[in-house]
Amino acid sequence: MGILDDLKNQSEVQKAGEEKEKQRQADLLKYYQGSLHPKMLQLYNFLNEFVEHLNYIKADTQTSYPVQPDGSLVEFDQTDYKVTIDSANEVKEINLRFYCNLPEPLKLELENSERIQRYTDVLHSYRIEFDRTDNKNTNYELVSAKFKVAGPIAVNVILKGDIENSAIHLILNNFDKPGVEKHTFKERHITEEFIDGFGRFILRQNPAFLKLDIADEHKEQIRQKIAEDERLRHKELAEADERLKKEQAQEAEKKSWKNLFKKLE
Repeated sequence: MGILDDLKNQSEVQKAGEEKEKQRQADLLKYYQGSLHPKMLQLYNFLNEFVEHLNYIKADTQTSYPVQPDGSLVEFDQTDYKVTIDSANEVKEINLRFYCNLPEPLKLELENSERIQRYTDVLHSYRIEFDRTDNKNTNYELVSAKFKVAGPIAVNVILKGDIENSAIHLILNNFDKPGVEKHTFKERHITEEFIDGFGRFILRQNPAFLKLDIADEHKEQIRQKIAEDERLRHKELAEADERLKKEQAQEAEKKSWKNLFKKLE
């Protein structure tokens, strides 16, 4: 087998891999469009109407965040809902935004520079509006500070369609603590019961919502791991079989050359 044959075989293997990947991507997109996209539309239509009613009746919803220096909770009013999507034709992201407002500004005074900085970092993590007035000694060292925390805390509840993993991610930003929290659901999870529970979760009425089907999800992860191991095993067997065929072909080619030389002798 010459160099051109080697290159040809490598090209054919690469082309086959590229075609297989294109087909995989096409299959994933087809599944998303046929199964997950309708769920995203269902969620968007629900949230759109949900927000319209909430803003009209000005629903009275309270939540609490640990924004005191000692970590104790402070009550906020949840208001001003707005929902947006990335595309009207093929929805891949739904963003529900609302604000949590303090009934009145939180005023307090802290001593000790380290404690002041820790509390400042907490407020920054929420991206909440606040004023800080420092008191320094004659050496310009921070000894105390007065805080006026005005708010609000901006909250984002994002639903993101994931074509590659055939899933819908729920991303919570500042929902009940600072920063981002992510949860993943499959098409089978998005039922009428799920959507109703999701609405109640947003209104702080369903704290058990994110515990939904965890055992089933764990089983699904195990099934996926087994399927992936099986796929890799078949791939390794196929590659080993291909190597054996090449070796047998090379050996047969060597024997044919030897037989040819014997005849010439």
